[in-house]
Amino acid sequence: MSLSHILLFTANAFGTGMIMPVLALLYLSHGATMATLPICTSISTAVVVLLELPSGIMSDLMGRKRVYLLSAACMSLSYLLLLFSDRFLFLAVICGITGASRAFSSGTIEALEIESYMKCHGSQGLEAINSEMAVITNIGTTLGSITGGFLGALGDHYRSFLIIEFLLYLFLFIMAACFVREIRPETASSSPPLRTQLNGQLQAIRGCLEHSRPVSAIILTAVALGMTYCTLELYWQPRLQTLLPPHFQWIFGFAVFLGCVGNSFGNKQMALWLQHRNNRLSRQGIWQLYWLFRFLAILSVVILGFVQQVWLFFLVFALFYTFAGAGDLIENTIFHTSIENRQRASMMSLLSLSLRGGGLVMSLLGSVITAGLSADAVWLLIPGLAAVMVAGIMRSFSVE
Repeated sequence: MSLSHILLFTANAFGTGMIMPVLALLYLSHGATMATLPICTSISTAVVVLLELPSGIMSDLMGRKRVYLLSAACMSLSYLLLLFSDRFLFLAVICGITGASRAFSSGTIEALEIESYMKCHGSQGLEAINSEMAVITNIGTTLGSITGGFLGALGDHYRSFLIIEFLLYLFLFIMAACFVREIRPETASSSPPLRTQLNGQLQAIRGCLEHSRPVSAIILTAVALGMTYCTLELYWQPRLQTLLPPHFQWIFGFAVFLGCVGNSFGNKQMALWLQHRNNRLSRQGIWQLYWLFRFLAILSVVILGFVQQVWLFFLVFALFYTFAGAGDLIENTIFHTSIENRQRASMMSLLSLSLRGGGLVMSLLGSVITAGLSADAVWLLIPGLAAVMVAGIMRSFSVE
């Protein structure tokens, strides 16, 4: 990767990491209440789900760079508007803009980087570029989460935080506009109508799902994984808060730091191990490894809901992201060698859509379980359902 692209990936992850320790508190300070807070996050998620696949198709048809620029512009605008938000309706509009930005960002610069690598090296060593992007992203997220945790504790109504985020995404827009280069394939002078192109792209996606068992298995597994991720993301802060003394808000950024370190470690170690094994590991062996790490990640979430010591919480939290990072590396390597460049952004958006869909399922089930049983039951029942789903997918989509 070029230095400019490394800086772009790091800054993008830094912005994402900053918001992670303070998202709920930020919304509560700018128009949300405890009753409307879930509505805000649901609006953002719903917009992502609605725009995820269309944004991927736009990226394939219009270019990755253009769609990423749109994403950076939307995110910069959302932070600028948050500075002046003090009402729920205004905040709801901002959440919609944020969701649109997240949808537009998926399957853009990552797809461009992978295609650039494959153009020079083919699919050989694809795990190396996937691991490099994951490590850079985790470094940026780690630095951002620590910074966000301290900025959130300043007590200035998050104004410093919002100004920095606004300037950061404005910087990302300028960086991408100046340094990202995309060579678009030559097209005929008389291009078919946009509707025809969209229909053709949808048919290509359908064909890929019908004829590629690895891609279908990964897309379906993403739903179960999304349920697991959402369980962790929604409930880890309240769970950790019950184990901590008062006035320990800064430590939430440290937890995110441990998660990023674990994810980078698992991703990098898996890349090194696969490179060391080279061609000695069979295709079936790679899939068995993939399923193993997905099950270990799910098991970690179950354990996390019932630990009683802070140090053990941090350990299991880091282990979850270690297992998730190792599984992600295997998944990305299989996924990107199974799809064509002209469908890459669309399929990446479909994969992201599956993750988000799993998160929405978890949100609905979590509300029912919490109301009918208890919050502790969510930590057992949702990952348990995810494990059953993964087992069924593994049995149905066994790849020789």
